[in-house]
Amino acid sequence: MSEFPYIRCLGCEEAIFDPTRAVCPGCGRCPICGLRRVKPEIKDCPECELPYCNCCGRCPKCAGLRYAEIDTPCECGHPHNAEKLADLIRYESVVGAESRPFDWGCTMVILALVTVILLILAALR
Repeated sequence: MSEFPYIRCLGCEEAIFDPTRAVCPGCGRCPICGLRRVKPEIKDCPECELPYCNCCGRCPKCAGLRYAEIDTPCECGHPHNAEKLADLIRYESVVGAESRPFDWGCTMVILALVTVILLILAALR
C-alpha cells in the first residue's frame, strides 16, 4: 500500500484527497457513506477569489482547502470510525488499492428468487 493513502472520491470521481478529511473537497460528500454534507456552492477561495482546483480542492494561490472548516464526524462515524477508515484506505486508495471481496450472498439470493419465479411460471403453464 502507498505511503500516502490518498483516495479518489466515489461521488464526484474527480477529487483526490486525504481520507481522514470529513468531506470530499470536490463535492462535499462523506467518502464512506456518500451523504452530501455540504452543497458545492463554494467555487472560489474567499481570500484570493480564485477558483478551487477540481482535483484537490486547493486554492492555487494560498493553498487553502475548500471545506477545511468541516471537522465534525458524519452520521456514519467517518473519520473517527477506525475500522471504516481502514477499509476505505485499503479498497479505495489511488495507489495500491485491493479489490473489494465479492458478495456471494446477494448473488445467491438473486439466483434463488429467479429459480422460484421460473418454477412458478412453469407450474402455471
